[in-house]
This record gives sequence, structure tokens and C-alpha cells, in this order.
Amino acid sequence: MKIRNIFLLAVFHFICLPVFSQDSGGKELRILHWNDLHARNQMQKGAKKDSVTGERTEYIYGGTSNMLGYINKYRDDKSLVLNAGDDYQGTPISTLTRGNSQIELLNLFGLDAFVLGNHEFDYGQFTLDSGLSNAKFDYLSANVYLKPMKKTMGKPFTVKNINGIKTGIIGITAPDLLTLTLPSNMTEIKMLDVDSVVTSAIESLKKEECDLIILLTHVGVDYDKELASKFHKDVDVIIGGHSHTPLFKPVIQDGVIIAQAGSYSRWLGKLELKIDTEKDTVLSYQGELIETVLDSAVYDRSAQAEVDRMLETIGPELKKVIGRLEVDWTRSFSSESNLGQWEADAIRKKLNTDIAFMNAGGLRKDLLKGDITVGDVWEINPFGNTIVTFSVKGSTLKQMMRNMLGNYLKELKESGGSDMMVASGIGVEYDSRKAYAGESDFIVSVKVGGAEAEDEKMYSIATNNYVGTQFKKYFGTVDEDFIIKDSNIIDRDLIIEAVKEQKVISQPLEGRIVDITGEVK
Repeated sequence: MKIRNIFLLAVFHFICLPVFSQDSGGKELRILHWNDLHARNQMQKGAKKDSVTGERTEYIYGGTSNMLGYINKYRDDKSLVLNAGDDYQGTPISTLTRGNSQIELLNLFGLDAFVLGNHEFDYGQFTLDSGLSNAKFDYLSANVYLKPMKKTMGKPFTVKNINGIKTGIIGITAPDLLTLTLPSNMTEIKMLDVDSVVTSAIESLKKEECDLIILLTHVGVDYDKELASKFHKDVDVIIGGHSHTPLFKPVIQDGVIIAQAGSYSRWLGKLELKIDTEKDTVLSYQGELIETVLDSAVYDRSAQAEVDRMLETIGPELKKVIGRLEVDWTRSFSSESNLGQWEADAIRKKLNTDIAFMNAGGLRKDLLKGDITVGDVWEINPFGNTIVTFSVKGSTLKQMMRNMLGNYLKELKESGGSDMMVASGIGVEYDSRKAYAGESDFIVSVKVGGAEAEDEKMYSIATNNYVGTQFKKYFGTVDEDFIIKDSNIIDRDLIIEAVKEQKVISQPLEGRIVDITGEVK
């Protein structure tokens, strides 16, 4: 489909929103979408600070009942309801039911299509395949192939006829899926080439004479832009997930409309389209994110009752208060954080190692100051990873730091973000200017326990088993062979024990991995 006047609309979008009218020959389509819930089925507490007074206001948003309520508020016979993946993994109910809780709740939404995200695979490929057999909606993934079954994990595409608009929807899962979950969960998965499967699906949808082609993706905004540039002659809209990006207004890439609704059910995406089905043309668009703030007239009471029913058996244990925060615990994907440092310290202390590393992306929830409950720790550390240990020489440790920071800076420059290694027991200083200039000696200092690392001295390291099995992804190729030992201690159990032991936590943010130029914060 060709898009008429899309660039003009993009320029004037903030000045004058397009007016929709059936009388002008176009047909209306409303796309309601959300993504990356991560099993946050319960309502959540948020806080905002007034920019003038500094006054802090807390409010309630999200969860299954608020999201469904807002969808029902805006849904009509011209609506298409889409979910861009990662509904699994993030709270105890998902872990304890192996994701089945999420299928049951998604069945309440009257979904037109759902694309599989990487976290749908966290309980294994066969558990997912079995759970999806209970789905009452179309689930898509054109590029994930389950070898024993000789099929893709979901339909490559589906076709929906909404308000006389024949719409083809192609599902694409993160192409680097095999590095995004434990290898043991992916033993029978083969990833298919994205360009090939999209091209094939487009050909099929053209034969079905679709008026509109949508990519429903779980690949992140940057990759969405790449797909838009490659397939702009045929693809009209990309509804995305994975990068947790709240696009308050759609991004236009080579005429393709890209939308994403952040994460954790905070926002419902609403994209209004006007389609000329005679000429297969998008005449106009208008997109926004609607915050799912609790409204007694909007939230879905029957959905809340179902969530409450699921939580009845595990609720009392999860609500137990085990400690207290005197400062907010905050995460950061691309930099150090006080939450990450506190957990890394706790892991190093428990395993009695010289150093501990954690991938920042493994921390899934911030926590406001106040009580810490068992359920909070489950939500911060939802994956049930075990802690592994290994030992390397100082020379290898320096090589690991050089590889890790080199890759980190490269990704930071190219995409604006990278899964930071949060550390304990080690202090690293580096020169980002030298690194960006291609100089290999950009590491200024590596200290363990306050002393410079010695090349021939052995240093013990603790990390989680995800980082251990994806060692090369984070630390690159090193010269030394070593054995990784699994302690079989589950990370969240360790953290619960550490919170109980410390009781009152006030963790400042420290500079442990520092750019001496001050350019990388």
C-alpha cells in the first residue's frame, strides 16, 4: 500500500490533527495496542513530582483490569486489538503457573493477534507450545521454528476484516532470541531469516488482496525502523514491543507508521487510521498513548476478580514485609544503579567471592521507599536464575573488562542503550574518548578490593547463570579456559535472605565503573 500525504501529516501532526470522515471516501480503523506487560496483572503504584512545587503525588495505574477497561472504553466495531508480546515473566503468578496465568488473562481481551516475545520462552519451548494450545486468539511468529513439530511457533500471519478493511498482520519475534533466554529453553528452536519470512508473508497477503499490511513485532524500535526502510513499499504500519519505548506520537520511517506503548500496562496505544480501500492508501493517521490511571467507571471488575482469584493461594506469603527501604531503589538498563549495586553486593557476600557481576537488564522493577515485601523481590528478580561462580587470572579479568566496555560503548553509540554490567568488589576506570578513537588501551585501571588487579593472581567471580551461559555476549572471547560452577542458589531466594538480614536499606549510588572523561554517565 502507498501512503499519500504521510510526510505532510508528519510535519503538521502536532499543529493540526487530521479529521476523520466516512463521507470523504475513506474507511476508519482504530488500532488498540499494548506490549511488555511482564505479568504485571495487578494494579501498580506510580509517583509524579510537580515540576514547580516539587510535591510528590502517588497514583494507581495499569494491571489487567485497568488495561481491559480502557480497551473496552475505546473498542468499537472499527477496532483492531493487538498485543506486541512479552506478557510472560515478571511476577510470581507467571512463574508458578509456567505462563498459563497469562494465557487465561489474555483470553479475556478479545485479541485479534498476539506476537510471541522472547520472555514467552522463559519456561521452555514445549511449555510455551502447550500453553498456547489454550489460547483463544491468533498468536503469531513467522521467524521462530520449532524443529520437532516442523512448524513455526505461531502463525506467520493472520488476516482480519475490520470495517470493510482487509488487514494482514505479520508477526516477528526478536531475531536474537537464542541469546535472550537460557540455551536450555531453546534446544529445539531454529530462527528463520526475518527478511525472507516477511517477504514471503507479504506475497501471500497480496494474493489475498489485503488493503493494509501491519507488522506486529517484538524486536524494538530501532529494528522496527530498519524493517520499515526495507519493506516500506508494502508495509503500512508497525506495532512494536521489546524496547519498552513509549511513543507518545507515532514515528514515521520511510512512510511507515511505527507505534509502541511503553511497558507494564501503563499506557494503551490508540492509532486512528483512515484508509482508501479502492487505492490501498492510508489517507491520514493520528496516534497517542493513554495512561491507564485507575478510574472506577472504567476498570473491568470481572477481570480484577479473576486476577484476585489467581493470587489467593500465593498472596499471603507474597505480602509478607521483610525489610524497609529508606531511599527509592531504581534500575537503569544502560548505567549503574543503586538497586543493581545492592544486589551485586549481596551476591558477592553470600558466595564469598572477590567480585560479582549482574546484567542490569535482569532487574525488572523499581521500588519506592517504604516496606519491602517478598512479592517485591519476586518482581524485581522474576527469572529464577541461579548463581554461578568461576575464577580467572587478573590478566583475563582485564581482558573481560576491555571486551565488555568496548561492546557496551559500541552499542551505546549505535543504539543509545546497552545492557550494563553492574559490579561489586571491582572498580574500573576507562577513557571513552580513546575507546571511540579505536585505541585498545582505553582501560585506565582495574582494582579488586581496592588494589590494582595482578595479572597472575586468581580472582573469584559470581554472576547469574544467564550471564554465565551467555559469557561471550557480555565479556567476549578470552584466552583463558575456566569452569563455571552452579551453586544452585536461586537469586531471589538469596536477595530475600539478604533483605531480612539487613532489615533497613539505604543504598547510595556509587561510581564503580567510571568514564574518566565524564562523557558516559
